[in-house]
Amino acid sequence: MNPNDIIQIGPLVMALDRLVAMALILGFLAGMDWIVRRFSIAGWQPAGLALLAGLVGARAAYVWIHRESFALDPVVALQVWLGGWVWSAGVATAAVTLVVLLRRPRPIAAGLALLGMLSAVWWAFAERPAPRSAILLPASLRIDTVQGSSITAGDLRGRPAVLNLWASWCPPCRREMPMLIDAANRERRAAVLLVNQGELPATVHAFLEGSGLSARHVALDQDGILGAIAGSPALPTTLFVAADGTIRQAHVGEISRVQLDIAIRALSRADGPQQ
Repeated sequence: MNPNDIIQIGPLVMALDRLVAMALILGFLAGMDWIVRRFSIAGWQPAGLALLAGLVGARAAYVWIHRESFALDPVVALQVWLGGWVWSAGVATAAVTLVVLLRRPRPIAAGLALLGMLSAVWWAFAERPAPRSAILLPASLRIDTVQGSSITAGDLRGRPAVLNLWASWCPPCRREMPMLIDAANRERRAAVLLVNQGELPATVHAFLEGSGLSARHVALDQDGILGAIAGSPALPTTLFVAADGTIRQAHVGEISRVQLDIAIRALSRADGPQQ
């Protein structure tokens, strides 16, 4: 996700793709309601069942494609609010469901036409060109670690890196930190660094000690430079940085171990030919 695809209204932050998806789902339900009334369809509500089948199909396809990552924490497969869908599989499943439920040629044609039109809108949104090129972290950018040393963005080059931007006052940041610190200790494909945004060293030390968390992979960015460079309006934000120092992906909001693994795998595949 590009940080430009985030909409912030006061304290509320939402991903643009989720807003578009919600609008299209509402459009599908409204359109199917008209079709049901127009053709006097009786029985179970085809719109709701087709939507449910489509969501299940889209999620199941995503879990299957990334089954190696989901093996790390299978329960995450049920945490659909964290995202992860294959929209083409969802559309196909919804289409089959409509054919089975509507039965008659004219309502089937109308339902498939509606589904096809909304799918075209989503495809145009999802496949649109990126609004800007990848962001290159300045090699001279220096970050102090909690343990008293320092590291530059240039030091991270040569292998993928994951930079998690967090703050101690942020509830989702606190929830994901134990997992991220554990991943930082175990991960061999990428460097993982948890970079605090805007808080004093004493505050960060007190939080880590009070939470029983290791400071080994924690750094300080008191001026919020990384957040400003990435253009991220919210915390937590996890930046996935390629070996050449460019930010290839930004995950805004709480991240699961599965999502972290999927993104690192993508980074490693993209950097593979260069290594």
